[in-house]
Amino acid sequence: MTKEKSLKYKKAYVELYEILKVLDKEQKEKIPQNFINNISNNMDKYYKFEFDMSKGIFEQELMVETEALLVEIYERYLAPSEEKEMWQKYDRFCLNKIEEKKKEKYKQDIFENNKKAINPLRDKDVIESIPKNNILPIEAKRENLFEKIHNFIKKIFNKK
Repeated sequence: MTKEKSLKYKKAYVELYEILKVLDKEQKEKIPQNFINNISNNMDKYYKFEFDMSKGIFEQELMVETEALLVEIYERYLAPSEEKEMWQKYDRFCLNKIEEKKKEKYKQDIFENNKKAINPLRDKDVIESIPKNNILPIEAKRENLFEKIHNFIKKIFNKK
């Protein structure tokens, strides 16, 4: 997560925490305490948000991240069991739409656009275009220990 995105979520946690404080007791009990503690521990200490009690939750000016977190909390903890299946279907639908957009955005016609891809092992034109004088050096013959000693002694006697 980027630093900027992390800061946005820390501010969203402040808004979310203030909203959770105004929930009634029955709804608060459905949300795990460690989840609430996690939000409290990770929220921005300098960002201030006050829940306007004269407005409903949908009339509040909330960050997009806060709204997304609220939907997630509702879906996981507060929604009746018959609604949870609907939310799961909605999530799958949204994820499929996102994947379709990604595929369309990053669509690569590798096989369609490159039907004449060059394969140097099969393409005669490529093989013929390689210069003939492009020969790799041959590895020097390696002498074993006895040959080295023999050649050394031979050099000594040939000098005299």
